[in-house]
Amino acid sequence: MIEWLAALFDNRVFMKTNAWLGFLFLGYFIYFYFSKEGRDERGRQLVATASLIAFVMLFFLLNIFAYCVPWCMDNVVRMANGLQTVYTLFLLTADIALLVLRKVK
Repeated sequence: MIEWLAALFDNRVFMKTNAWLGFLFLGYFIYFYFSKEGRDERGRQLVATASLIAFVMLFFLLNIFAYCVPWCMDNVVRMANGLQTVYTLFLLTADIALLVLRKVK
């Protein structure tokens, strides 16, 4: 499994794909924030709750990444992929929380 992860995280195509996914997730979050639904009182509450959930997830992701830093330091691309993966998962968590909260509330 380590060999598979090393091959994946050393791949520049994976890094670019990961970066595009991060931009798409960020774009969706910003789109909802400035949309008509996001500007009312309920929308601001949803954004605040989703941001809090994502912040807690960021805490866990950065602690996991800190454990993997010695492995990531072997290659610059691997380190960039690790950081980008943390950022993408953080934004994915915010977007999923926002979608779930929109359906629940």
